[in-house]
Formats: sequence, C-alpha cells, structure tokens
Amino acid sequence: MPEPGEPGTSLIGKDRLEALIDGIFAFSMTLLVTTLILPRAGPVPGTSVAALIALFPDFYHYIIAFFVLAAFWLGHHEQFRRIHHADRGLLSLNILTLFFVTLVPFSTSFIGDYDGDPVSTILFELNLMILGLLFLAQWYSISRKHHLVSADLTEQDIRVRMTRNLIIPAISLAGILLAVTGFGSSTMIYMATPFVQHAVDRYFRNRG
Repeated sequence: MPEPGEPGTSLIGKDRLEALIDGIFAFSMTLLVTTLILPRAGPVPGTSVAALIALFPDFYHYIIAFFVLAAFWLGHHEQFRRIHHADRGLLSLNILTLFFVTLVPFSTSFIGDYDGDPVSTILFELNLMILGLLFLAQWYSISRKHHLVSADLTEQDIRVRMTRNLIIPAISLAGILLAVTGFGSSTMIYMATPFVQHAVDRYFRNRG
C-alpha cells in the first residue's frame, strides 16, 4: 500500500486532521456555555431564583447540544480509530462537518432566545440533522469497498456503524416534523437518543 504523500497517491496522514477535529469540538463545546450568560434583553431578573428560571430554556438546550456534540466526537473517534489513512474526499467531508460543528453554539443560543418558536427550533434540529448526515457520508466514504479501512473489518461492523450514524438524523427529522405541526417542545425527542441507540445495538447483537 502506498504511503501518504508519495507521488501518485491521494492518501493523507490522519494525525493532523484528528488534532484539528479535536480542537474544533473542544472549542465548540466550551463556547456553548456562553449561551447561559445573563442578561439577554430587557431587565435583569430581580432574584437569583428568577434568573435561574429565566435561564432554563438556555440550559436545557445547552445540555442537549453538549451531549449530542460529545456523542458526535466519540463517534468520530470510533470511526477514525478504524482507518489507516485519510484521502482528499474524506478531508473535504471533515472540513464541511466542522463548519456545522461550529454552528451548533449559534443554533443553541438562537433557540434559547426564541424558545418554542418553530423557526429557531427547526434551525437547531436541522443543524444536528446535517451533522449526522455528514458523519454518515464520512463512514460511507471510509468503508466503501474497504477504501480506507483494513480488509478484516466485517460487513456487520460496517452496517452497525452505518445504522448508528442514522440515529441523530432520524431523531432530528422527527423533531422537525413535530415543530412544523406546532409542537412547541419537539427538542425533547433527543432524550430518546440513548434508548434508540441501545435498541439498535441490541438488535445487531441478537442477529449475531
């Protein structure tokens, strides 16, 4: 197999790309906490209890965004653990993915400011859905004909990862549909994520 950087090959060492990805995820997850800063607009609540109550929508969406980003980071680590090199196509997909990672603090702040508004809710859920679809595209690019993974990776392993990458997009799509129909708390659907993931893992374990 040709080494990255050799003439006639498009393979790229993955270490620098992983370092960039880790840094962007860390920055975005840290930046999320700025969505909890008071005041936003209007008078500051008169008591600490009132201030905490006023921050509840921000804090609720901060929790969702933080743990979804953490799940994406863990999933990315798991995917990259299985590859030997990157190529230019995978590099481009990762750069596009990072663009939407850095948008998560904005969409989280926006939905906190306009809690229950369908536009802000759909923007937040669309942001997470696109991220999930990009992770799916990455895994397809990685595993297609074992292009960037070792030949001993089984088709079962590939299908499991492909299905797990569909969980957040599917949940986000369901949330968007709920928001369109006027359901004001559609982001609560993300609480089902660990249960859906457990069901998927159990299904594949039972299939053997």
